[in-house]
Formats: sequence, C-alpha cells, structure tokens
Amino acid sequence: MTHDSPVPPVPAGFSPQVVTLPAGSVLHRVFSNAREVTDFNPGKGKPTRFAFFGDPPVAVLYAAGDLKTAVCESMLHEIPYAGGVLFKANYEDRVSAGLRTDRDLRLASFKGEGLRALGVEPHELTACEAAWYTETVKWAQAAYDAGLDGCVWMSRRLNDGLAYIFFDRSEDAFTTDISVPARAYLNGPDLDWLIDFCAGINIDVEV
Repeated sequence: MTHDSPVPPVPAGFSPQVVTLPAGSVLHRVFSNAREVTDFNPGKGKPTRFAFFGDPPVAVLYAAGDLKTAVCESMLHEIPYAGGVLFKANYEDRVSAGLRTDRDLRLASFKGEGLRALGVEPHELTACEAAWYTETVKWAQAAYDAGLDGCVWMSRRLNDGLAYIFFDRSEDAFTTDISVPARAYLNGPDLDWLIDFCAGINIDVEV
C-alpha cells in the first residue's frame, strides 16, 4: 500500500461479519451476450474492486440485488453521478437475466454493521476510486482465504442497492431464474427501458 492510499490494510486475524444469502434468493446480472448468466469470469478483463487475485486467478461472478443496480455496476460504471453519455459500444452486446441461488452462501459483509465491525468507512473500501483496486482486492482475497463464498456491499454506483461478488467455490450454486425477464439492450423495448432509466439519472444514451 502506498502512503497516499485511502484503503487500510487487511487486519491480522481478519474476521468479518458473515451474512447468509439463503437458497432461493434471486439476483440480477448484466453480462456479455457471448456468455451465459451463470458463467464465472476466469480472470479476463480489467481489474475490478474485488477481482482478480490468486495465481491462477480465482474465477468470480458479479451480481446485484436488483436490475437497476446491476446496470449501474456494469454499463454505467464509468459514468459519474453528475451524468454523461452511455455510448453504444458499451451496451450493444449487453444482456441481463436473473440468477437463483441453489444453496445458502456465506458472504463477508462490507456494508452497514459489517464495515463498522471492521473499523472501515465506505470511502476506504467500497466507494474509493478505481486507482486503489490493487488494495481493495486484498480484502476480497482475505474473504476467500477465510473460506467464504463471496462478499456483499452497498453499490457505489447506486448506493441503495446491493452488489455481490461470488468466488469459484460457489460455481455450483446458481441456476438461471426464469421469473426474471431476460433483456437484450441493443434495440427494441429493452433499449427503450435503458434510455428511460438513464434519462432519470442524467445520462444520455447514444443510439
């Protein structure tokens, strides 16, 4: 960690509050149309807040508690609160669908009481800038090393929504939930929905 980093080091004897995501929980995911909703990322792409770590990298899956949070955490991730433009290249291959958990999953809580119990504030871990992902990912690795299935936190991009990361040990824990309508955002009513949602949060969608 550099002296300028807002991210504190993982404490010795890391012992987070653990919350259980029950079997039968429904989550939302936005992903590339080249993948399936249940596919884990084996370590491809840019670093993220809680991935990647390990050698070889631990495969992960990001999801959210609702569709709007999933959209904000994916397609809108680089657009600031002040607003901006969602370019077509950033949504034309994006689709969304629902996931259902098939067993209970034990998660490190990086929100609410979970953060307070760790003595960490949101801006130090879950709401800091991407420049510090090399430090925040160490907290995910600590959760993995503690035998947990993943982590949960309040989305930085939509701060009343829950964001999740799941580690490869939970790859057998998900199936597609057909009660959640699948969407493809390139055109049609799903693009209309995206345009309407973005208009309400000061984002223009390039068509």
